[in-house]
Amino acid sequence: MNEKVRLAPVGLGRWARVLARGALRGDVIELYSCYSRSEEKRKAFQEEFGIPRSAATYEELLADPDLEGVIVTTPNDTHRQVIVQALEAGKAVYTDKPIAHTLEDAAAIKEAVERSGLAFAVGHSARRLGGHRVMKEWIESGRIGRISLAEANFSNERGLELNPDTWRWYADKSPGGTLIQLGVHHADTLQYLLGPVVAVSAHARRLYTAAEVPDAVMCILEFESGALGYLGCGWASPGVYQMRLQGTEANLMYDLDFTHWDESHQADRWSTLVSQAYGESVRPPVEIPPTDMFREQLEEFALAIRGRATVEVGADEAIRALAVVHAALRSSDRRGAAVEVGELMQEVGAKI
Repeated sequence: MNEKVRLAPVGLGRWARVLARGALRGDVIELYSCYSRSEEKRKAFQEEFGIPRSAATYEELLADPDLEGVIVTTPNDTHRQVIVQALEAGKAVYTDKPIAHTLEDAAAIKEAVERSGLAFAVGHSARRLGGHRVMKEWIESGRIGRISLAEANFSNERGLELNPDTWRWYADKSPGGTLIQLGVHHADTLQYLLGPVVAVSAHARRLYTAAEVPDAVMCILEFESGALGYLGCGWASPGVYQMRLQGTEANLMYDLDFTHWDESHQADRWSTLVSQAYGESVRPPVEIPPTDMFREQLEEFALAIRGRATVEVGADEAIRALAVVHAALRSSDRRGAAVEVGELMQEVGAKI
């Protein structure tokens, strides 16, 4: 079957536009319809992306027999309802990260996915960046040796811009603030590279934002392999996206210019990856292959609907990333005492 996969964005804010541009850079996906509670947003989105139709209600959208799946970019605390409703209507679901704002909701989503048997993907796109793909290759080939330490930071100025009219202002809707919005990317990518995190020690602070959520978080991750990792994220500085891996044979240092994050087909051009071997006074650059993380993840999801691809980041991977977030928040509440990730999983009955 060569016709494009018919998908509909749900929740038509800024991020829906970023993903729509990614989808339309390829020839796999048709943005067939769209939905927002706002008629004005629906019309503007249709006009901007040439979408032929929209739905006045979510029920109307899901009742369309020609629609194959939805792209969810609604607020985190709505994910469970929106996702489960789509799955029960027989529609495949791609949702932006995190999978949900609580582990309880994430576990319920996983159960709904398993009941449905439908394609389900979560937008942990950062692991697809060219620099991280190279890191994975060096790890698997043994070129970097055995890793003992990892350092990662993802920060920007968003906390300084929040106001009570935005859902990210509120702790019950966006627990952890910068950690659940930015740090969760590294929580996924670090586990993609180094394996499962078993325990987290963390401190979270609300320093410069007027919102209810923290704008500075530092975490120490203990990996099942024995390696240690630092994960930092902030919401009160210019954009930063960095990762360093220290191995017994070499080090790798990756830096991405955050100003190009939204245009994922250009992000690799604005990134640097350098290596460091024993005795080297000059750190040689490592070639970064071109990627397009948003396009690639959406096309993978679309092809999985047709049985022509396997989703890389599904419910299990997304729950592991979210568990790191909540373990960090509990640790911070305990003044940095280590929290076992398995402790949280047991509480919500999440089995992965």
